[in-house]
Amino acid sequence: MEISCVTNEKENSQSFNAHAAANPKDCVKMGDKYGWKLKRVKPTKNPVLKVECIFEGEQTSFEDTIYD
Repeated sequence: MEISCVTNEKENSQSFNAHAAANPKDCVKMGDKYGWKLKRVKPTKNPVLKVECIFEGEQTSFEDTIYD
């Protein structure tokens, strides 16, 4: 099952920012916290991080700031 948050947009036509989360609500929280617009949520096969959150924009990494 896929939860679509934005319609008529193609991931291939623009950059996107993907991060794993435990559930779709965590995707919303992540978007709110970092100011990212959530495009959609995809299920994963991971038993802990069960969804992949797809946000608009360039790919980011939390590792970039972990040691700051």
